Amino acid sequence: MKSLALITLDRGLAEDAAQDAFLQLYLHWREVPAMKDPAAWLYRVGMNRCKDYRRALRRGLRLVERLGRSTYDDLQNDPRERWSPEAGFLAILGPLPKRQRIAASLHYLAGFSTSEIAAAMSISEGAVGSHLHKARESLRKTLEREQWIGTS
Repeated sequence: MKSLALITLDRGLAEDAAQDAFLQLYLHWREVPAMKDPAAWLYRVGMNRCKDYRRALRRGLRLVERLGRSTYDDLQNDPRERWSPEAGFLAILGPLPKRQRIAASLHYLAGFSTSEIAAAMSISEGAVGSHLHKARESLRKTLEREQWIGTS
């Protein structure tokens, strides 16, 4: 669940997606022995649910905006709506591009291997390696910059 929260940057959304993913696992339980990597399948279902929820939220926001009452700014500024699984970790991963953030979250938080991440994201292992490399480079630069600024 923490991985989904870091991927989506939304705790509630991640909780709902994880619950739906486990429901789907239960409904497809007979197929599990034939699956190459059930854990990757489970994460993929969770990530797909996150995408579905995000799409629905965006459609809802557009509808509210069309009606002339946008609550988006209120939600963004409401401190009760904010949540951070591990504030430092989220602060570092949050600015990464989405695919880099997904790969890094699955690797560092969930402990997935490159092949498991590839299966969960439906991309090649080479693409996973590329996303992880770029994420590490961005993180290294961010950490070096913060350390340099912190020592000034």
